Amino acid sequence: MNKIEPVYQWGSNDQNSIQNIMKRQEKLMDELKTIARAHNTLLGRTIKFPWADSYAIYVVTKVNKNSVRLTWVNWCDGWQDDRIGYEGNIDIDYVRQKVKGEDALEELFSKKQKVG
Repeated sequence: MNKIEPVYQWGSNDQNSIQNIMKRQEKLMDELKTIARAHNTLLGRTIKFPWADSYAIYVVTKVNKNSVRLTWVNWCDGWQDDRIGYEGNIDIDYVRQKVKGEDALEELFSKKQKVG
């Protein structure tokens, strides 16, 4: 998905419009998350680094003893975190904490939707 050159015409129905690319990327990231949860692994999980009104998004592509390898996803405006760049290692405990927090928020909001 990172190699597709997007069509930056908002509202375009082109399969390579930025909106359609983002929808396909989000679907793939959701599928990876489901598989990663089923196998109780960080591999395939996404990590977001917020910036202004967007995120730099990375996928965990390798799990080591004390670190994980993150690979950038060319999502939305294509922002990259300057600490990681296109690809880099980060402390595994940081990633575990981020994933645990994301899962807790998702569970909380899914419970609220079931109640409401």
